[in-house]
Amino acid sequence: MLKFINIIILTVLVSFSTSSQVPPKKNVLAVGLFTGAHSSLITYAFLQMRGDQITGARLVREDVFMYTAMGHWPGLVNLDRENLFEKYGVDSCFLVYDEYDKVAGWYAKPFRLLWKLRFYEHPYQFDTPGWSQGRIKPSLYQMQFIKQEYGVKNVLTEYFYGDTLFKLLRDVQNPQWISLYKTADSTIFNQGP
Repeated sequence: MLKFINIIILTVLVSFSTSSQVPPKKNVLAVGLFTGAHSSLITYAFLQMRGDQITGARLVREDVFMYTAMGHWPGLVNLDRENLFEKYGVDSCFLVYDEYDKVAGWYAKPFRLLWKLRFYEHPYQFDTPGWSQGRIKPSLYQMQFIKQEYGVKNVLTEYFYGDTLFKLLRDVQNPQWISLYKTADSTIFNQGP
């Protein structure tokens, strides 16, 4: 009997010590440059993370994403209901109010630019140029540039999320960054320190 009690105590101690090593869950905003359930050029999601691992993804409509990110609606990715775009220094993302001071929508300029990373020209609105060197996906050098800057290996299958999403949203509004991305070639990877 004493042996059985010792085994139970040891098992409990081991489970407590291993459970303390598991990183806590967190929820983050995510955007994919692939067509999703809503048939738009951008897929919006809330990712559940444990450390650096994605443990779950909840696809959401654009309005749910925007209102939650701007703090108008509550959500697990924004428990404090603050404008996360403002918090992380992303310009041109804010709520729009009507004459009665009620929220009437949102304005989010950088999200209207994201398709340009992937496409040479807009797939529905022809003659609207994008920044991609490839017709439906970035060139090899542009993909390397995205991997280097944001950790995304394949824009056709992976999300931009967390801090890298906010960095991307700031960058797509920077004319110097746009110029560098549009002309990405082997020389940007051969530059010394």
